[in-house]
Amino acid sequence: MKPRSSSAYEFMLVALLVLFWGSVGLNRVGIGLIFPDIVPEFHMAYWQASLLVAGTSVTWAVSSWVGGWLSDRHGRRRVLLPAAAWVCVMTAAMGATWSFLSMFVVRDLLGIGDGVGWAVGESAISEESAPQRRGFNQALFTAGYTLIGAGLGAVIITRISHYLGWRWVFPIIGGATVFVVLGLAVVMREPPAQKARHKLDWRASLATLKSPSLIHLTVMGCAILTWLAVTIAFNQLFLTKLRGFSKLEAGDIAVVWGLAGTAGQILLPLASDYVGRRPVTLVSALVSAAALAAYIAGGFGLGGMQLMLGINGFCGFGLLPIVLATCVSESVGEEVRGAALGATNFFAVIVGTTLMPVIGGVMADHFGLGSAMWILVGAQIVIALFILAIDETAPRLVARRAAALRAAGD
Repeated sequence: MKPRSSSAYEFMLVALLVLFWGSVGLNRVGIGLIFPDIVPEFHMAYWQASLLVAGTSVTWAVSSWVGGWLSDRHGRRRVLLPAAAWVCVMTAAMGATWSFLSMFVVRDLLGIGDGVGWAVGESAISEESAPQRRGFNQALFTAGYTLIGAGLGAVIITRISHYLGWRWVFPIIGGATVFVVLGLAVVMREPPAQKARHKLDWRASLATLKSPSLIHLTVMGCAILTWLAVTIAFNQLFLTKLRGFSKLEAGDIAVVWGLAGTAGQILLPLASDYVGRRPVTLVSALVSAAALAAYIAGGFGLGGMQLMLGINGFCGFGLLPIVLATCVSESVGEEVRGAALGATNFFAVIVGTTLMPVIGGVMADHFGLGSAMWILVGAQIVIALFILAIDETAPRLVARRAAALRAAGD
């Protein structure tokens, strides 16, 4: 049954996609939350633990690009629903793994569905949202990952693993995701604009890489996903092994990261609609870098660590939808939007969530966990530098400047 009101349909679609993306957040962030359990059980070195984050990213990167292109050509619904069902199966399968290698293989397979979800979900929201709500809805979609995956997930996963054992975590999450996928199957329709785009050539996807703006956004995407993936891989270990917090205390610190990040993912993109993408991104990246430096080197207790990580989460997560979704969507035409989102995400994932966690793991093995955490500070500084090379894309500001130019010409 599909609602006749476009606004009602928009609300239902966004709500279901937020829940789906939250389930992806649970299976992605959740691996880091159970590292204190599975690192000793599977007898893993830190570099192996990092591969459980990075391995998923390889298939995520490929499926994001290919899935975005396929959805431009064949339709959002036809590509998203099978991928979402695959996510349910592979998430549940994580609980049945028995070694580093088996977990690595399952998470690689999981990445196929997760990656499709990003490019196709953001594209569908962009096309089905009213223009004045597009940026906000894309921010809500991204915030689902943070609120459910990093925020509530820190409580849900640490408690399930504490009371039932870590093997129950992912079958429960996979089972819950089934209901979201069934909801999408009932509600989601094919965006009307898709009917005119079935003959797009694969070269259109490659052509998006010629844009200087997309190149700069891709570098920034590499940095923001480095920040996210390295935090997921090493923050819980940093807190429990290096700083001496218990697993539950570390979970309580991570909760603030996720909840503050959710607020940032809604409020910062909203602010960028009014004051611009560039100033919001610049200030957020610099504040995030400063908070991270204090978090790593400051020696705070529980409350201080929550405050610093909360500031970092608010600013860092707030950058995700601006850099990886809204700016990309606003920099290309809608006929290649899925391909552009997939292409930029491909390189961002390969570098940010594939290579950098492994580099962090090697650094942690040789120089200590603290050394890997400093990668996060560098990532935020890269974002602050590269945003200066991006043209402003916020529609309100672009329209205002165009009006000013017309007035000056008259």
